[in-house]
Amino acid sequence: MKKFVSLFILCVFLFFILLGYSQNSIIVSVQGIKSYNREINFIVSDYNKDLINENNVNEYINRVKNIKMGFSNNRRPNILNNYFSMKIDSLKYLLMLLENINDKENIQNYIDKYNYHSNASQKEIENILKSTFIRVTYLQTPTYYRK
Repeated sequence: MKKFVSLFILCVFLFFILLGYSQNSIIVSVQGIKSYNREINFIVSDYNKDLINENNVNEYINRVKNIKMGFSNNRRPNILNNYFSMKIDSLKYLLMLLENINDKENIQNYIDKYNYHSNASQKEIENILKSTFIRVTYLQTPTYYRK
């Protein structure tokens, strides 16, 4: 009987160690992507303020490409793969928006798709953080286009 109780206690102990490890890896990944999300918010804010024009659009395109490359190369737990794929999709539409800054016909389409993927990725990360018993402050403020 002592043997089974001690084995049960050991299993419970190992469970909590593995749970703590998985939560720690998620927290580290979330902290690593905060700077990328902040940079995306700066770019979208500049677009909303009409600071992006034909003269400096290449600078913003390079910034978005660097962020996209950073998201693609970031080491992460498997539980965050869906979030990263949604975030990369939203960056793809942001990049298409910036590359076609003069195409007034399709801009609203790019904005809608960016907002959809950005909101979906935000909901995904919130669900992951809630499901892993982690209490964190808000990861990023949702970004919407005004135009």
